[in-house]
Amino acid sequence: MPSIRYPESDLMIAPDELFEHATLGVLKNAAAGLPGLEEWVAGAVRKSPVTIYDINGQPLFHDFEVGRGSEVFGNVRVAASTVIGTGVVSTEIGTRAWDYAVAVKKLTPKVKKELAGLKLLPPKLVCYSYPKLGVMFEADGPQGRSRIIYDVASLGRIPEKPSRSDTEGCFAWSYYDSLTDADRKQRLTRFKKAEQDRVGIPVKLRKKILTARALTSIVEELQLKLRQNITRRLQFCTHYPYTAARSHHCFVLHGQQVDDYCAVATCQMILCYYRYYRTQDQIAPSLGYAPGGCPADQSPGYKSLTCNHLDSSYDAAPTWEKARDQINLLRPFKTGIPGHARACAGYSYLRWLFGGGITDRRLYIYDPWPWNADYASGGAVTWEDWDLVTHTNYVYANIDCS
Repeated sequence: MPSIRYPESDLMIAPDELFEHATLGVLKNAAAGLPGLEEWVAGAVRKSPVTIYDINGQPLFHDFEVGRGSEVFGNVRVAASTVIGTGVVSTEIGTRAWDYAVAVKKLTPKVKKELAGLKLLPPKLVCYSYPKLGVMFEADGPQGRSRIIYDVASLGRIPEKPSRSDTEGCFAWSYYDSLTDADRKQRLTRFKKAEQDRVGIPVKLRKKILTARALTSIVEELQLKLRQNITRRLQFCTHYPYTAARSHHCFVLHGQQVDDYCAVATCQMILCYYRYYRTQDQIAPSLGYAPGGCPADQSPGYKSLTCNHLDSSYDAAPTWEKARDQINLLRPFKTGIPGHARACAGYSYLRWLFGGGITDRRLYIYDPWPWNADYASGGAVTWEDWDLVTHTNYVYANIDCS
């Protein structure tokens, strides 16, 4: 429900501050040596972000591309409003395979036909079910305002509600409207502490952050220091650190082959880790899939798909500490969030010595969204702030040694 006490529209972050948050996020990632992000300081944060709206119409995120010349390292996602609770929401590694302008061009003729006779408003890039993005078309008419949402990658029509309760699949919900006043108050307190990091930087150096063409020029001057840094990403070989030439990683991203196959693709990733190879269509029935998605508890399917060789269980009370413990045991797992399923294969715990002395807790997420016609190009890998979104459940899987 919309908030009267803490409306997001009254708590938007200023444009210059958005850029500072994005740049500081890149610098902190490099200082912490987060896998996949260490080299980003060789480039720069590009100043024209892509704005992503909530389906309630308010700005939700700003995505800043980071790169060097024509090379794109990835995107830093920054909160649009302080009610989200943090400056940097997540960091996505690599280039994106979807194109918003192309999606709008392809969808507009279809929408004009469906909404003929109504006053069509400019389309918006929206987060229709975190972190999934879509194109939202709105139109005014005699019966009020109507809207249609399509996935920005697959161009599939997105239902406004789930076909069944407790489903992980494909439907729209508002991130802002899901936050209660109690949530917002807690997140505002957290943001104020994180904001101390930014305003604690000397004004002269903050000006350099705004004008630097390459971040290497300010890394040493900023001198970001950590009190504690515990970072782990799944490695098949544990005899070498992840930076060593002989180290390798065996957890592989799989994109969802259908819009509501997020749980199916997540299961496929985890089965592949344990060397069980199944197609997504083979996996779907075992997870209880029906059009719209899968039930949240998919643990029986993990067992049946491996002839009970994997022991699998469902946890409806997920915590960051439980996630950490699974990765320390070298066990990737499914993490459920409202309407969506993803795989987790790493974590980081960072306690900083500067500013407010905040603690960053993140998960290394293998997200089966977005869909792509080339299955090898689907999905995304992201370092994500733990406190950003409600974690609804985990599904664990490990070799049964009994």
